[in-house]
Amino acid sequence: MKTSRITSLTCATLLASAAVAAEAQTPEIPATPAMSQSGQAEPAWLTDLPTALVRAKAEGKSVLLFFHGSDWCPPCVEMQKQVFAAPEFIQYARRALILVDVDFPQKSTQSAELKRANFALKARVNLSPAADEGFPTLVLLNDAGETVFQETGYAGGGPAAVLPQLQRHTGTGAASAANAAYKNLSVEEFAQMTEDKQNVILDVRTPGEFQAGHIPGAVNLDVNAPDFKPKAALLDRSKTYLVHCASGGRSAKACEQLNHLDFPNLYNLPAGFRAWAKAGKPVEK
Repeated sequence: MKTSRITSLTCATLLASAAVAAEAQTPEIPATPAMSQSGQAEPAWLTDLPTALVRAKAEGKSVLLFFHGSDWCPPCVEMQKQVFAAPEFIQYARRALILVDVDFPQKSTQSAELKRANFALKARVNLSPAADEGFPTLVLLNDAGETVFQETGYAGGGPAAVLPQLQRHTGTGAASAANAAYKNLSVEEFAQMTEDKQNVILDVRTPGEFQAGHIPGAVNLDVNAPDFKPKAALLDRSKTYLVHCASGGRSAKACEQLNHLDFPNLYNLPAGFRAWAKAGKPVEK
């Protein structure tokens, strides 16, 4: 009887050790937003942007970053349920997107490395550095990592409120790149167009950013100011507008709003003023 008990205890110990070892070898699954129960295979959400960009380049897709607070931000949760869980979004994402989850939870735990990476991404797209501000925000990057669309907030509407904007900038759906409201330019192309003094260089950053350094001859009109649309409506629609911000997010937003105001000649600098200055182009204060 004593031998039998010892044997049983030994077997139990070995089984427990094996279970612990197996658990230790199981790779950590990246956090993903709460997804649908639609029955479709849900698209994977990555947490590493460099990996996402490599995949986007290889698969000819765009990268969609979702900045949110998964366990405390009601509009974020609503966007997850109403947009990302919808069959229309799932089908579109499989075809055109690599998804990146940029989460700022208050209750759930995150590794220090992931926290640092997420705050770095927040700074990259010019969102507030505060951990509880700027959510939800969608940022769409092309496969070169350039911002082509950025929007903060969600007021409902499901896929119909989100997909058309994403489709326009990924060249899919009814609003294709051929019919885009504006054209994205490289730094060199943008510089060439600034040489024509009839074109208006429109800087949509804050006045503080503008005063710290701007493209010579640029006009400043803060796209996030409450009076942006009324002031923009007074501009000459016959002109060609060269629109830029710091890194491309706000300028894409400005181009969208100007398009809705029936401005026909819009050009965007997705790489932004930072790339302009880095390329050694002229800057004045």
